[in-house]
Amino acid sequence: MKHLFTLFFLAVSFQGWSIKASVDFLRFSNINQQYLEVNYRIFANSLSAPNPESDNEVLSTIMIYKGEDIVDFQKNMLVGSKSDSTKDLLDVRRFLLEPGSYKVVVELRDQRGKKQIFKVEKEIIIVPRALQSISDIMLLATVSQSDQESAMVRNGVYMEMLPYAYYGKESNVMNSYVEVYGMQGTDKYYCSYEIVQGYDSDPGSVEVIKYKRLDPIELKAYLLNLDISDLTSGNYHFVVKLYDNTKKVIGSSCINFVKVNPEADINQLSKRSDKIDNSFVHEIEVDSLDYYLKAIAPIVLEPKRSLLEELMENDNTIAKRRFIHEYWKETSGDNAEGASIAYMKIARAVDHNFFNGTSYGFDTDMGYIFLRYGKPDDAVVVDDELSAFPYQIWRYNKVLSTGENNVKFLFYAPSLSHRDYRLLHSTCRLEFQNPSWEAELYRKIPEEEVGNPTEVRSTNDGFTRRAKDLWNDF
Repeated sequence: MKHLFTLFFLAVSFQGWSIKASVDFLRFSNINQQYLEVNYRIFANSLSAPNPESDNEVLSTIMIYKGEDIVDFQKNMLVGSKSDSTKDLLDVRRFLLEPGSYKVVVELRDQRGKKQIFKVEKEIIIVPRALQSISDIMLLATVSQSDQESAMVRNGVYMEMLPYAYYGKESNVMNSYVEVYGMQGTDKYYCSYEIVQGYDSDPGSVEVIKYKRLDPIELKAYLLNLDISDLTSGNYHFVVKLYDNTKKVIGSSCINFVKVNPEADINQLSKRSDKIDNSFVHEIEVDSLDYYLKAIAPIVLEPKRSLLEELMENDNTIAKRRFIHEYWKETSGDNAEGASIAYMKIARAVDHNFFNGTSYGFDTDMGYIFLRYGKPDDAVVVDDELSAFPYQIWRYNKVLSTGENNVKFLFYAPSLSHRDYRLLHSTCRLEFQNPSWEAELYRKIPEEEVGNPTEVRSTNDGFTRRAKDLWNDF
């Protein structure tokens, strides 16, 4: 479980205030040549605020390097629907490539926003095609019959890739697309397609498996589907294996994915046979279980975070105790009880110190950040700027969970209450980032804002406006 959700934050390289996009690199073949497919989705809600008179526009640049040389290059403009600016932008680009090692660089640039850039690099190896082989696997979010001509349509089927290889709690079926090559003249060849617990680098037990007879033709596309409604939350990999008529594996393809399924998790926790009656969680009073769950929420990551939230809406006390017990056993091993006691001592202090009159202290932005990342290495409090709301800047020399250095958080109190600081901006890639934080901090003086009111990024410099200098120098 240690790799959960790293694909969201490590598989792509985000830049500050970036466009959010999901990119897949897939290798396919036609009869005589091999090609790379770059398949991506740009999330409309990450683009600049729409102007009623303009469309969403993103400039896409894809460069293919072999060593230091650029061997292929495509640049095109993706234009969204003016009638529906909330619709994501989708595109597919294909590159014919000879066997070899390549670096693929994808850059997406919002044409209407400042610093709205997404960039990702990927090393791709094209191997010589074997006589009988299989393509990469494409996980599908949408699949339907279509008679349209489009890069999104293959063999009369419209397909959209599944962003981030992530299945939420509403997803009950895994749909996938794969191509099999060189089966002409074969007899009784077949494939298995299965879901295995853990990523492919850390395989576990087979959860779901099916078999399919392969057609004896040169190139055949297959749409495969599996029921995933009973999968518990966690890391998995989906693998397709090709077998000859002697049951020998002659080819395979694999892809990692994440499943979040709180309902199945609760059912599993309730039915498990291991005893916790003598463990530390048995001592937690029933009416304190939700308090305990809320206290550990800042340090619980997806997909367990979704399960935690579901548990707090549920009356299943056995599942709640098991969740707490399992969390500390996974993170602290034999020291689970000691780690739990030490953490709750800190959580209660945070609850007391950051309590704002309506929410638990660990439910406030400051309490959440404190528990998630620890005590800041430095902090500055500013409450004497007449043109600004009271604000604080916290700095961490290093955030271990993300590997980032010199991470900063800016909190402000728009209600002017020193018990009600809210997160306005951060440099942490897992937390909220706001490119217009200056304009919000100094919105008492709108006449000082720089730029279009709908796209304000900063304010004019002034003796009583020190936040930018403090932020940069702190």
